[in-house]
Amino acid sequence: MRCPRFIQFSFVIYAASLAPVLGLNSCINSSANSAASSSDSTSGTGSGSSATTAYVYVADQTASSGPNQIVAYAADANGQLTVVTGSPFSQDVGSMAANGTNLMASANTQPEINTYTIGSNGALTLASEFNYAPETGYRSTGCGDISGLRFDRSGQSLYGDVFNINCSSNSAIASLGVNSSNGSLSYLGNVNIGYNSSGAIAFLGNNDFAYSAFQGIYWTVLSFVRASNGNLDFNSTFTTVSPIAAPPGSTPGLVRGYTPGFTATDTTNHVAFAEFPSFTVGGAAPPVQLAAYTADANGDLSTNDTYATMPATSVRTPIDLEMSPSGTLLAVGGIGGLQIFHFNGGSSVTSFTSLLTTDSIAQVAWDKSNHLYAITLTGHAYGSNSVSPGKLHVFTVTGSSATEAPGSPYTIASPVDIAVQSE
Repeated sequence: MRCPRFIQFSFVIYAASLAPVLGLNSCINSSANSAASSSDSTSGTGSGSSATTAYVYVADQTASSGPNQIVAYAADANGQLTVVTGSPFSQDVGSMAANGTNLMASANTQPEINTYTIGSNGALTLASEFNYAPETGYRSTGCGDISGLRFDRSGQSLYGDVFNINCSSNSAIASLGVNSSNGSLSYLGNVNIGYNSSGAIAFLGNNDFAYSAFQGIYWTVLSFVRASNGNLDFNSTFTTVSPIAAPPGSTPGLVRGYTPGFTATDTTNHVAFAEFPSFTVGGAAPPVQLAAYTADANGDLSTNDTYATMPATSVRTPIDLEMSPSGTLLAVGGIGGLQIFHFNGGSSVTSFTSLLTTDSIAQVAWDKSNHLYAITLTGHAYGSNSVSPGKLHVFTVTGSSATEAPGSPYTIASPVDIAVQSE
């Protein structure tokens, strides 16, 4: 599950009003301004000689009040970054996702999703633009915007969070088909998820089911079924997930236990949730903990975890959970830092690292060569949690160690989104 995205962040905004109970800090999705120097897109550029293992794309507000350009890097085997020729690519975009041959990006100034062809050196060429306004009821007044782009596991279906679809005050998840020959998009449909829900979906290994979680007084876990053409709809037989019970002696809040917030999935049939406590212990809110669930053939979820088996995260307010390509490592980023855990399928999550950085993290992404990338929260909207100028951290992570890569962190004026394409 990736951030920053409007639906994902909406739960944190709402939870701010419950801070005495939940112990959460407020967080607002923003591409807020940050002063940029002329060297922002090249600061900390590496000079590694190893073959490229991944291309890293960051949507960055490179100039104060300017557009979000795409800064592109090539990562070598050590995780060291070199700026791609032609970077930054100048079109004004927000959310991004890559599927191997194409980078998709939501335009900021019009209701379009851009398709870029990824060149052999990582350079981007605009291939097509898809106008989604007729399907989402887009209005310049704040209806029908698509953001939060992500692919399914096949890379042939693209999904986006629709804000205020058809000016209905509800959110939706839009499904789009990808033409494998040229990357052009076609609209498949949308599923209306209501007002208090999250469109930040994560797919099971079988690519048939997806899940999202929304934390707050109206907390919910949603399950979706992916049709053969890629269209997403509700899993009509899904059994509601019950909250994990609070420990004995706790003082209940609005919910008697933990409420799932953010979601990630492994390569088979297991789901990780960030579990937010809706209770206090001795007058204080305990930390967010991590639970592991198993999905059955119908997509229903079950867990053996309790308050005693879930590890606590040192990240004060998780914002993004991302599973490694192997499905064995779980990265947790958010207000207060970045931390990695061992993910053990249906068994409980176990501790691995302490905080890798205390910089507040907006979004994380993995490549397939043991590298983890993380962009920081930036802008005045985040207050004391903001990192200005922004940073792009790179870590080399194996099952036994996690170290910052050479040249990391890199200065990024005001990063708002990241996408990684492994080679």
